[in-house]
Formats: sequence, structure tokens, C-alpha cells
Amino acid sequence: METTVGRRLSNGAPLTGSDEHDEPDLTATDATGLLAIADFAHMRLARGEGPAPQILRRPYNYDDSPGADGDSDLGQLFCCYQASIPSQFVPMQRRLAAGDLLNQWITPIGSAVFAIPPGCEPGGYIGEGLLG
Repeated sequence: METTVGRRLSNGAPLTGSDEHDEPDLTATDATGLLAIADFAHMRLARGEGPAPQILRRPYNYDDSPGADGDSDLGQLFCCYQASIPSQFVPMQRRLAAGDLLNQWITPIGSAVFAIPPGCEPGGYIGEGLLG
């Protein structure tokens, strides 16, 4: 599973780091000469190449303990922020759909897109830059 994700399950660190927030080394190789973070790793596919496709992302895990019927409701809400859905989010989703082995273990059940206007200067109002 760690190879599929590109991170250690114990602490979320990239396979080339020791802490969850370490920057992954996507060029590092292992003892066999293969990429330490595989071509098919979720982390690699989600990141893309260069600064332009990068998005601000944040997962939120949830686990509703088993109810009286023994069923659990657990999963992850994934939120991300980007300037351009067509040039950032859509290409990432296409890469993930084409080759992400994590798809064997997950079942997406919904999606939504929301527009969030930029902030404003003191004394201004939200959306001022869009309307003014």
C-alpha cells in the first residue's frame, strides 16, 4: 500500500522523507535502481510537473464508529483550491483516473466545485474585485 500511495502509512511521510511535511524527492531511486516513489504512486500522479499544475489540497478523514447494525461509515473528504479547474484540477483527475493504483481501494461517491471570491482590503467588500 505504501508503494501505491508514495507515503509511509505509519506517519504520512513521503517514501523519500521522514516527516509528513517533508518535500518528496521524485528523482530518488531505491537500492534496485527503481524510482523510490513509483510512476504509479498516488502522490506522484496527483502532484503533476512544475509549479503551474500545483493545487492547495487538504484531506479530512472521518470514521463514524460502528452502529448497532455493525456498519461503519468511514472515508475522506478531499478539499482543494486552485486558480483554474480546466488547467489544474482536470489534468490531475485525468492522471489519477488513468494510472492511480489507489483506485483499487477507494470508491468516490460525490464531487462538487465551488467558486470562492478573493478577499478584500480593509473597508472593502468580498467580491469587490469581481464587481468593481
